[in-house]
Amino acid sequence: MATAEELREALEDFVARYQEEPRLKVMNRDWDRVLHVVPTDLPEGRFTLRVKEGDVLLEDGASGEADMVLRAKSDLLTDLFFGDISPTEPYMQGDLRIEASEEDTIRLDVITLMIWGE
Repeated sequence: MATAEELREALEDFVARYQEEPRLKVMNRDWDRVLHVVPTDLPEGRFTLRVKEGDVLLEDGASGEADMVLRAKSDLLTDLFFGDISPTEPYMQGDLRIEASEEDTIRLDVITLMIWGE
């Protein structure tokens, strides 16, 4: 099990890598979304990613209404946001739940591909 600090570090790394990719800022300039990251085994380790006008901001906690929710064990989420694993296999196995529209899920998949590649 990952700690809340480890998950936050992974999310900070994800945000930094996102910010380093100028194509993502252009691609997402009109995609405003609130994404909650919810570890199923770590109630105090919830976080929010806000995408607004091409930028991504990380917040502690998961407050307000979300457009997207990612649920998994804390170690899986940490590995996912560090780019150590692809979301495809855990999603297909049911270990990663993504509550979002199909369009938003595809957009998130494209973002991860642009940051980490295959």
